[in-house]
Amino acid sequence: MRYLGIAAALVVAAAIATFARYESFDPCDWLEHDMARSLGMPALVAQARIRATFMFRGIVEPDTHDCLGAWWHLKAEGLPEEES
Repeated sequence: MRYLGIAAALVVAAAIATFARYESFDPCDWLEHDMARSLGMPALVAQARIRATFMFRGIVEPDTHDCLGAWWHLKAEGLPEEES
């Protein structure tokens, strides 16, 4: 029972941290936010670049799965993080 409480606390902490960083639980918002910040471009340019990339791949309306995969790919590329 103690492990269940620890797991629940970790899930809650991860949800709070995610919302604090992105102000959203939508992976499409995460992708836009991280791409704009990492590449130093305005959010509107990042949004257009993301939409163009999805359209090039034949995805007209990206869903959560598509955005989550693209977000993981962006993180895996190791783009420079913003200095704190």
